[in-house]
Amino acid sequence: MKHITTFELKEKMDSNVPFQLVDTRDAEKFAECHIKGAINIPQIDLPDLNHLILKEIPVIIYCLYGVKSQAPYLYLTEKLKFKNIYVLEGGIYQWATDIEPSMPVA
Repeated sequence: MKHITTFELKEKMDSNVPFQLVDTRDAEKFAECHIKGAINIPQIDLPDLNHLILKEIPVIIYCLYGVKSQAPYLYLTEKLKFKNIYVLEGGIYQWATDIEPSMPVA
């Protein structure tokens, strides 16, 4: 499993490197807070919405703590043969801790 740290993600964002950010939490949690630029594809909807994920650029997926992103990662890499998938270490909780402390993560 490939991971990316919050600081590496911030660096990608600041350098305008192309990538896609996918929040795998449910829509209600996404509406409460999410990392800027992320799209919401809840884990349960991934089989129906995987066409929204771009294969030609790196894709970074995240959940609350980074643990529940493992199943979407395996689905995308093993079943759909995506190559450039990364899990955000510590999820949105770690992002809020390290990068955006005012984010209301719950």
